[in-house]
Amino acid sequence: MKRKFALVLGFWLLLIARPLLAQELGRHFFKLVDGIYLYAKDAQSNCAIIVTPEGVVLIDSGPNPPDSHIILKAIQQLTTQPIRFLINTETHNDHTTGNFVFSPPAIVIGAQGATQGIKSYYDPRRNEKLIAQSAGMREVFRGFRLVTPQVEFHDRMVLQLGGRTLDLMQLNNIHSDADTAIWLPKERVLFSAATAAVKRFGFLRPFVTIANIKADIKKLKALNAEVIVPAHGLPGTVALLDETDRFYDVLLDRVGKLAGQGKSLEAVKTELRLAEYQSWSGGKERLDTNIEAAFRAVKR
Repeated sequence: MKRKFALVLGFWLLLIARPLLAQELGRHFFKLVDGIYLYAKDAQSNCAIIVTPEGVVLIDSGPNPPDSHIILKAIQQLTTQPIRFLINTETHNDHTTGNFVFSPPAIVIGAQGATQGIKSYYDPRRNEKLIAQSAGMREVFRGFRLVTPQVEFHDRMVLQLGGRTLDLMQLNNIHSDADTAIWLPKERVLFSAATAAVKRFGFLRPFVTIANIKADIKKLKALNAEVIVPAHGLPGTVALLDETDRFYDVLLDRVGKLAGQGKSLEAVKTELRLAEYQSWSGGKERLDTNIEAAFRAVKR
């Protein structure tokens, strides 16, 4: 009888003590490696949870406050440790609006220029439209305030917590005012920010150059990461960076040939053929910003 009781007790202790599976956290959660989870919802912005014995590091805060609250609940299922740091990989609303859900206690970190960038992109009308959708949306926005980084870094910053090392790298004019890639050398996991996307055209603002994107892709590829997590879409391997790098080679080549024939930018947009990229998402508006960047590059 005692033996049977001991076996039953051991079984239940094993169930209680075992790590949570990603699917038990809810939809859209994926386990990358031990203690590192990703919330990846369709093509929306990703959020990573990095658990350590000394606290949690978050990478971005979720595409919208409802997602931020889902992520907070998942963290509470994973650990009793506090959220120590939140790293914003860029300044846009879909990466930063949920900062208020986690800070305090989290210290928000961004690359140099992130504070001003977040303030510049903030549009209260976006929040008003979301809040108007439902009573539930109003509830998750309760207590909203614009939270910008308490810490900004220039070029590189090393964050060490609970046996994990995070190498933060400032990227150079590749998407927003202040972009950050995060490299975990021990785990061989790279959060590549907006340098690459999964079969999706990036939105290139006028200050973004393809030369800068390609230079940062080269720098990130040199890390030899085993897992690469883009800003949007599911994680993959270095093939994500290779595919984006190859796209820009093709784009520069074909735009260069048309521009060399004396074609105007509008003519290039009309005549350019990229049949092998027809399946990529993002639409004509995003593709046009890439064509514009390529045209600026070849006309110099």
